[in-house]
Amino acid sequence: MSWVRSLSLVALLTLCSVSAHARQQIMNIEDSPIPAGFSMDQIGSAIVTGVQRGWKAHVVDPGHIEARLVVRTHVAVVDIHYNDSAYSITYKQSDNLDYKAGKIHRNYNRWVRNLDLDLQQSLQSYAARLAENGAAPPSAPRQAVAPSAQDVNVEALSSMRPDTSITIAAAVPYAITTRVPQAVKSECRVGETISEQVRRHAANVKVGQVPSSGFYVDMEITEAHVPGGGAWSGPKWLEVTGTLHAGSGEAAASFRAKRFTTGGAFATFKSNCTIIARCANAIAEDIATWLQRPIHGAELGDAR
Repeated sequence: MSWVRSLSLVALLTLCSVSAHARQQIMNIEDSPIPAGFSMDQIGSAIVTGVQRGWKAHVVDPGHIEARLVVRTHVAVVDIHYNDSAYSITYKQSDNLDYKAGKIHRNYNRWVRNLDLDLQQSLQSYAARLAENGAAPPSAPRQAVAPSAQDVNVEALSSMRPDTSITIAAAVPYAITTRVPQAVKSECRVGETISEQVRRHAANVKVGQVPSSGFYVDMEITEAHVPGGGAWSGPKWLEVTGTLHAGSGEAAASFRAKRFTTGGAFATFKSNCTIIARCANAIAEDIATWLQRPIHGAELGDAR
């Protein structure tokens, strides 16, 4: 039976050799260039759009997106950090990819190379669309609603109680500077959805006309990125700014809320209105939570 043991030893050595050759030094992508002229929000949107081929994106913080790929029993997770000029893709963790001492199964490096190529293509395509539409990144944050610090009377909040009635409009209007397709304005009821959901999540909120006294929130939709084509046209997002007024109308606190979505499960079967409603619902819940303990200059949701 010595020949059987010999064959078994040869097979074992062969398997070990194949496994060793299948592992490579982990490849990180460092400082991959980003076209000039993007805002940070636009870069984030283009990166999320470029996360394809089974990768799933999760926004951790501004400038930081986590991407996860699951292939059968194999899992790869990377961090994508970016600024206004470059992004990097770095290894975070993995399962069933033979990771050890800085080396990993060679498929991981192939997946990361493809991810980098897809991100570059997405950024270039996004830049081309902006140039074609004549759009440019905002030169400064909008100040249509949010008051400056010196105009806020935070002492006005001292009279608020958990059951203090707060009035909001029946529909949050679009800011004059907000560019949004007419079909979205007329069909998606974004402003109505936000107001309805704020009232649903905050028991002390009522819908009505601005009162002559008491608390009310003045809000408007300052960004609405809803290109046609449903999930196929990439992520959608909304931004809402608002000010809580007290007493005779003096400003007491303010917020900027932002949410974006790629549509969730079965997104390819959803309409634009269904997808953007996800942002509207999330923003409304953020606002309702903020109203429990309002502070000036709050950054809510993905605005943080």
